[in-house]
Amino acid sequence: MAFPKIVAAAEPHEDRLSDLPDGVLGHVLSFLSADEAARAAVLARRYRHAFASVHTLSFVQEQGSSSTDAHRNDANYRYEFDKSRNEGFVALVDAAMSCRRRCAGGRDPGLRAFRVAFDSFHHSLAGDVDRWLSAATRGGAAAAVEEIRVDARRPEQHECARERSEWYYHGSSQDQAAELKDESDGDDVGDFRNPNTRDRAYRVPRWLYSGAGAAASLRTLCLGSCFLDLLGGETPLHFPSIETLGLIWIPDSGRAIQRLVSGCPRLADLTLDSCRRLRAVTVLDRRLRRLAVRCCHDARLTVDASDLRVLQYKGPVPDESVLSFAGSPPSIVSCDIEFCGKLTGSESELVSLQQFLGRFTNARWFRLGSLSMGSGVEKANYSLGTALLPAVTQLELKGALASSSAISEVARILEQTPNLEILTLLMLPDVDEFPRYQAAVICDPEVGLDLPDVLPVIPCLRDRVREINVVHYQGRVAQRTLLKLLLRIGSALEELYVVFPEGKYAVQSMLMGEIESWVMDRPVKVMFA
Repeated sequence: MAFPKIVAAAEPHEDRLSDLPDGVLGHVLSFLSADEAARAAVLARRYRHAFASVHTLSFVQEQGSSSTDAHRNDANYRYEFDKSRNEGFVALVDAAMSCRRRCAGGRDPGLRAFRVAFDSFHHSLAGDVDRWLSAATRGGAAAAVEEIRVDARRPEQHECARERSEWYYHGSSQDQAAELKDESDGDDVGDFRNPNTRDRAYRVPRWLYSGAGAAASLRTLCLGSCFLDLLGGETPLHFPSIETLGLIWIPDSGRAIQRLVSGCPRLADLTLDSCRRLRAVTVLDRRLRRLAVRCCHDARLTVDASDLRVLQYKGPVPDESVLSFAGSPPSIVSCDIEFCGKLTGSESELVSLQQFLGRFTNARWFRLGSLSMGSGVEKANYSLGTALLPAVTQLELKGALASSSAISEVARILEQTPNLEILTLLMLPDVDEFPRYQAAVICDPEVGLDLPDVLPVIPCLRDRVREINVVHYQGRVAQRTLLKLLLRIGSALEELYVVFPEGKYAVQSMLMGEIESWVMDRPVKVMFA
């Protein structure tokens, strides 16, 4: 006779996390934002002292309500609205830092990283930011701060002016339009065509550059819309440990930016973004591994590319003088290229495009963006007579599909990537739509999708591409036609991921059913989000 097996009652789950030392718990909480880490600290007494061991404080101001768009030109309304938001944000940061100090028994435990990002910075907050940085850099050599990030950009500074349509400036004053259109200032130290650019920025305290202060321990320094306010021109800057430097919307002259870059002997990761007064930067005695240059229009860079592995570029199609590589030929494996504004398609632009993209034949991950998806790039290999991106295995195309011609342009780009395995399409709305483009799901089932009688031969789709990702799929005719064409040709496809923007569920369901019908005869895993 078989006796039933006696199973012991399951013991309640043990709280192993609370058994960890304070230092380990603090390290875990450091991966949360500062307010989330502070809330976790009040859940149980065990966590209260652990908050003192949090070595990274990150604060991000929430974006303003979209209802303020109706009052974009009402200065009084915007000032009062932003003032209220800033008062709440300052109180949040002060409360988190005070809580951490109380948890440490009134002493300053020191920080490894301090990060703060504003959405509506005002120059009256400079004293608060100075006070936070001073507190973050205290704590002695054993707890010297290694990372400082201060982002004081306003919402309009997060977008390149060359990508905006003219309707964006409708209703703005002439001075506002000139500032938003990113008109470059002069390069001289005292030459500011628009002094508001400087006065609205956060002025970095000069003690931060002192060799006896945080400058000796910093490994990462990222500043957004900050006036560097460097020491006298004859005083050398020295940041012996900085490896990562990010400068975004810096109103200082190009010479000031060059001084700061030259003062970082161990620099390996450099980001220059929307520095309008930058004209030239040379980095020949640094072995950069990552370089990002975004919207620094008219700037010229010369870098030692011997160890360069990752490149990001955003701007107009550059000629050879815009980005000069010295040293041994670069072996860039990850490349992110995005062109500002519309490509003209001129012969000179096409030649510059061929020469520029021809530098990245070893790249395995490639991202290519423009206002119109693939515009102009499909012609870049004609005179070369060979595949433009032969080593790419992951390709991301970003842009709007504003017309049927964009479909053939995308197809021709895919013909230049014979080893492609993963394709991602980020479909942007058409910014030239007036009065304003529609970002929601749109679908007209009565409109037919015309595919060519003879499908193009794209070897990578037929033999190698196993995954296609489509982001912001609205269901416009051009988008549906392109996706149907890719699915008809993609014989090797295994997985398809489609992400919709917000919209009516009935429209999304109709689009889901249509996509599934295109692959119903093949074992393709289809997922929607």
